Amino acid sequence: MNRKNFARAVFLRNGERLRREVTCVGEALAFLAEWPQARRGPIYNAASRACEAAQRGEIPASYAYEAFTGFARAANILDQAPVEIEPWIVTSKPGRGGIPA
Repeated sequence: MNRKNFARAVFLRNGERLRREVTCVGEALAFLAEWPQARRGPIYNAASRACEAAQRGEIPASYAYEAFTGFARAANILDQAPVEIEPWIVTSKPGRGGIPA
């Protein structure tokens, strides 16, 4: 794994229907750069500094991940990861009627 990739994606919501997935330090920095100036504060600054330090290789991406998710949570834009549905129907072998013996 690239040391600048997050161990898992961060999902952000913008409004009711829009969702954005952030998977690495570079994407987090791009998102933070787009954040409105009027809504920036200490938590934003901490996340931005952490992501910049991780981009330079000064700290692990996991630290930037924690700072970025903390920012997203404080900004009320953190969304849950989509649920992956596993197949729950097990196919049976032909001629057995689908009932185990």
